[in-house]
Amino acid sequence: MKPHSATQRGYTLVELAITVAILSVLFVAGLKGVQSILLSNQINEQVRKVAKVRTKLAAYFFSNPSGTQGWMVTGYGRGGNFSLFETKEETIFNRVAIGDYPYGTTLVYKVFDVPQAACADLARGVDGLTYAFHIKPVNSAYPVDWRTEKSVVKTPGAASVNITALATLCDANSNAYDFYMALAR
Repeated sequence: MKPHSATQRGYTLVELAITVAILSVLFVAGLKGVQSILLSNQINEQVRKVAKVRTKLAAYFFSNPSGTQGWMVTGYGRGGNFSLFETKEETIFNRVAIGDYPYGTTLVYKVFDVPQAACADLARGVDGLTYAFHIKPVNSAYPVDWRTEKSVVKTPGAASVNITALATLCDANSNAYDFYMALAR
């Protein structure tokens, strides 16, 4: 008699399970990479938008301060004033003195609900575009003292952000933050 030799046709269940596990890990890692790239793109676009808003303000408000009360930034998104994070934004007159600028003489550009993952990178990105700014947990009160309040990240007229304050504020127990950016002349 001839010995019976078994030849494998196809894959075993164990081989298929290992293949599916490897593909799953690669897929999840790819999704995280894509999310990171998308967030980075949103941050970069928001920084560009702040620069555009500042340019518009310089051309319109600072050359014609009368008649601009309530002027709003034309936003991106769903038919209103929305940031690149799809959250509300607005431009308002300063409600308190900001450095050398008394109440009501300059504008504050506010972006609501900036995700925690974007907090530090967005702050570093707008550093050179702002006169002063605060980062506050979402739905906090408007900044009262732009020099000494706990949420200050860049004091009026300072050359750059306070990295220690930035790290402390962006690592607070909040999922989102409101950015108050003073855009002075």
